[in-house]
Amino acid sequence: MALLISVVLAAACTASDSDHPAPEKASIKLGVLPVLGAAPVFLAAEKGFFAAEGLKVDFVTIQGAGAAVGSMTSGDLDLVFGNYVSFFAAQAKKTAEVRFVADGYSANPRTWMVLVAKDSQLRKPSDISGKRVAVTTVNSLAELTIRSVLTSTGQNITSPNFVEMSYTAMGEALKNRTVDAALLSEPYITDVSKRYGAVPLFDAAAGATADIPISGYATSEKFANENPNTIAAFQRALSRGVDVALTDRNEVEKSIRGYAGVDEQTAALTALVGFPIGLDPKRLQRVCDLMFSYGELTTRIEARPMILPGALSKSLLKQ
Repeated sequence: MALLISVVLAAACTASDSDHPAPEKASIKLGVLPVLGAAPVFLAAEKGFFAAEGLKVDFVTIQGAGAAVGSMTSGDLDLVFGNYVSFFAAQAKKTAEVRFVADGYSANPRTWMVLVAKDSQLRKPSDISGKRVAVTTVNSLAELTIRSVLTSTGQNITSPNFVEMSYTAMGEALKNRTVDAALLSEPYITDVSKRYGAVPLFDAAAGATADIPISGYATSEKFANENPNTIAAFQRALSRGVDVALTDRNEVEKSIRGYAGVDEQTAALTALVGFPIGLDPKRLQRVCDLMFSYGELTTRIEARPMILPGALSKSLLKQ
């Protein structure tokens, strides 16, 4: 399932430099998809922000949140960075009691794109009707946003055949025609376009899905209840990582060259995603409501009860 990523920390991890209570669990495993949206958490590690909180974070590479939620529930992973649809689906099916620790990222223009080969005959969104479309996880936000865009065309469209694979495999799959299209996030949009000549077919975060929350950090209710100081330490360190990501693009580019393995030119051309400062239940509810409208949820669920207090936007903490 996973590859353990070693991150060199800028300070010792054996003790906290803060005045806050020490973490109950000083070493945790975070399942993470190495996309641009994960830059703040990698920056928090690289800059020693976790170490300053007495926390050591081991990064475990995942392909998607679907399978990783099971690892989180079993305790093999303590936290998971993944797409919100997989988290809400697990909560609705009662296969996990999910609690949101922090927001991850939301879609900006050109950061959640469906690409095709440069000589593809597909020219418009409706052309992928019944075609093979690569996604990192089936039954995820990727599928949901594509279906939303296709519905907006007003045509009677057959759902694409979604094929699960990693972002790093999608360029070859487009080139070899094993898939007809692929939904990618940055920096892989830029990387696949640059290395394979792939071209955009449409932005999957447009119209009803514009600025939609893509991914966040989640844990199990059990872990959250047993480790409140650990969660708080993670949130504080991550918040500092978000501050760096929002104010210094050069630091973001440097970080993704390391953890995502892209070259300097690709990093420089990458379109930046949105890094929210805190979780807004109203924005997150959009995902739940979209899932319900497309039959991904049989009953409506509320996002707010799943959000841990420290994850809320500061303006919402007193409400």
